[in-house]
Amino acid sequence: MTIEYRVAIDRDHAGDFAAGEDISGDVIALRWRLGMRAPYDSMADYGNALITLRNPTGAYSPERNSLPIGGRVRIQSRRRGVARSHFIGFISHIESDAGELGRRQVLLHLRDIQVWLAQNPVMLPPQVEVTADQVIAQLLDKAILRRPALAGYMFIDRLGSNRIDSARIFPAQNVAQQLAAGRTRFAYVGDWWDESTSSRDAIGELAASERGRFYISRDGRAVFLNRRYTLLRKALGARFSDDMAGCAYVYGDDQLNQLTLQVTPRSVGEAGSLLWKLPFAQRVPPRSDTKLTLSLIDERGQLLGLLAFERLLARFRLESSANSREVTQNVEVKVDQLGGTSLQVRVRNHNRRPVWLSLLNIYGKPLYRGAPLEISAEDVASMHIHGLRGQRRNLPALSDVETAQAFADYEVAQRRQPRGVIRELQLDAHQHPAAALGLSLFDRVQVSEAHTGHSARDYFIVTEAHEVDAGGARHRLRWTLEPADMTRYFMIGSSRIDASDEKIMPF
Repeated sequence: MTIEYRVAIDRDHAGDFAAGEDISGDVIALRWRLGMRAPYDSMADYGNALITLRNPTGAYSPERNSLPIGGRVRIQSRRRGVARSHFIGFISHIESDAGELGRRQVLLHLRDIQVWLAQNPVMLPPQVEVTADQVIAQLLDKAILRRPALAGYMFIDRLGSNRIDSARIFPAQNVAQQLAAGRTRFAYVGDWWDESTSSRDAIGELAASERGRFYISRDGRAVFLNRRYTLLRKALGARFSDDMAGCAYVYGDDQLNQLTLQVTPRSVGEAGSLLWKLPFAQRVPPRSDTKLTLSLIDERGQLLGLLAFERLLARFRLESSANSREVTQNVEVKVDQLGGTSLQVRVRNHNRRPVWLSLLNIYGKPLYRGAPLEISAEDVASMHIHGLRGQRRNLPALSDVETAQAFADYEVAQRRQPRGVIRELQLDAHQHPAAALGLSLFDRVQVSEAHTGHSARDYFIVTEAHEVDAGGARHRLRWTLEPADMTRYFMIGSSRIDASDEKIMPF
């Protein structure tokens, strides 16, 4: 049974990839990749795709025909009547052959939304007693992302898109989300983020502190898996026994017998504390409306958490001198947005002459970060027999010592002994079509390889990379694999109490 590959560009921005938007007939080759950079990573690498197109008439030359940067593109396969999406991304940039001679081809470069998440600075109000998924949802909803559908929605000052009686307002959720409930409830979140922290960085730190995973799925959804996912997902998607196109095997590379985790204790300050003070008078131009970001720094030069904003005190004068007459008309300082370690204010002067902002104090309840604590786990016997194999990780959202110790103990217990692992599996999609087309990130597979003696070991797919060429006759793919935990854990309601092969769930 042949595999059909389809590519479509959402030219009308309706989000539906209508029949007239199919460009499959011009496709020469396809490449796409999504998932983690390496096993055990918490945050996915940037997803990307490359589509090679015939362009004899200039149909894909963006300065001759409409092919907008940011437009959505979908790569699909169809087999036995089943259509599967493999990559939905956005046009990042276009490379086109110039001149009337030569190949006259176009390279269409696609990216996933992580590129934009990396450009969005974090600006969230204080987060207290929250789980990772709750904060991730806020970060996604506040980020400026290109919406899946633009047609029919309101754009101010854009011809044809600003009629109130015919255009809808964008919903709050700007990307489809599948976020599992986090297992750890963090006491405080965001008190270490400054103006240089991106939404992508923040999501990665939350995922790491939960020991969960975050990635963009084949259909463009933002997915968060909590730390229990890989412990509980036992169903096998496929088995391979010496019938793969190739594999990369390594012994002892992922051994770990010492792990140090850094956690940060916090303490809450007094209500009504002075959090920020204007160091010297500032000139405010006439007829101006200026946005300022105030970063909160303590006496040690460290970021200060904004646990609660209470009030601000501002004063304007005609001149920079402290004895100058105070100005109270047509001037204002107003809080625009609260962040974890900063706040944005608007300074307005609607007078016809400049004034001076002589006083600006911010009051509230601060959150102080203490000196980091290091929690360690080690296997002394393994260290002496095999040598020291250590790692150090920072979990900035975690302040609970007991949870950190459970993380460290579990990780070392799983990886203290050297073992052989399949790091990468190569497949021919035409030889294994069901697995190649149907399995994706964090699906479970089993691999046996006779020459190395590697027998019936379970893995999770953490990266998938595909190459399709020769008119679709050749489809090669590579999976990066992460060893699955082989221990069976006791679960209330589904396990026998007297079963000798089941243990208490580690966390």
